Amino acid sequence: MYFKIIMKTKTGILIFLFTVGTLCNVFCQQIFISSQANFNKYIYNPAVAGTDSIPLINLSYRQLWSGFADAPKEELISFHLPLAINTGAGAKVFKTSAGPISKTALELTYSYRVNLDFDNTKLSFGLSALLYQYSIDKNKIKLEDTNDEVLLKSSQDLIVPDANFGVYLYNEKYYAGIAVHQLFNRKVQMLNNLNLEQRQVRHYFLNAGYIYNYDPNIDLEPSINFKSIEAGVYQADFNLLCTYRDNFSIGMGYRTNDAIIILMNTNINHVSFGYSYDLSLNSIGKFSRGSHEIMATYRIR
Repeated sequence: MYFKIIMKTKTGILIFLFTVGTLCNVFCQQIFISSQANFNKYIYNPAVAGTDSIPLINLSYRQLWSGFADAPKEELISFHLPLAINTGAGAKVFKTSAGPISKTALELTYSYRVNLDFDNTKLSFGLSALLYQYSIDKNKIKLEDTNDEVLLKSSQDLIVPDANFGVYLYNEKYYAGIAVHQLFNRKVQMLNNLNLEQRQVRHYFLNAGYIYNYDPNIDLEPSINFKSIEAGVYQADFNLLCTYRDNFSIGMGYRTNDAIIILMNTNINHVSFGYSYDLSLNSIGKFSRGSHEIMATYRIR
């Protein structure tokens, strides 16, 4: 309903596109957001590709702000595997959409890792090449003026190249990584005649965690996922995960100025299933039923 109302006038379109273009400044959402990034660290960091001893396939779906019509949603499928000694590769296809606007991306990754001389620790470097496709579904836009030039003269699809880079330090007990997304800092201009544009600003992701063996059956994993953009906006997820016999995990997290997160994950043979629920703490929480994310990971043996 929100999008049908706001898209009725030319001013509404401008406000809407400006809001989408600057969404990262409020919610850091130019980049795929996941509450379950600890279960698939490749989502944020290309250096993670190939760091597992076996190939992994991951699928996830995230619905933000349940209860809103045309609320943002995110879909992702990823695959990564070790190649020859000290190298790895990966691929991702993901799509984010909100109302009539969507962004689809293909990402291909190559990684290289080196063995360090302490605690069986490894350091991995990863570089990804991406192609983004920005789209406007004009059939979803309701206008009072059907000849509105803002819509008629806008591009319906636009393809933009980009790149990501990451570094990842890890062993059996701890991990830490940093990644930079949207290195090219390119403009995305779909309404050329009005010079209305969006810039793919650089995003920085830092994640770190430690796995503490509480007893032979229980592991505790405190972690942090820190996100920032060059516009000076910061956000952090603080999580604590408890895993029983490597088969079942449950945890909680806090996303600064945004949400309380509940996490669950279970392993069945070679497949794991995860679910997370975000309880909004900001003003939008008064109107939505929170955000949901489901994930499935298949280990190829």
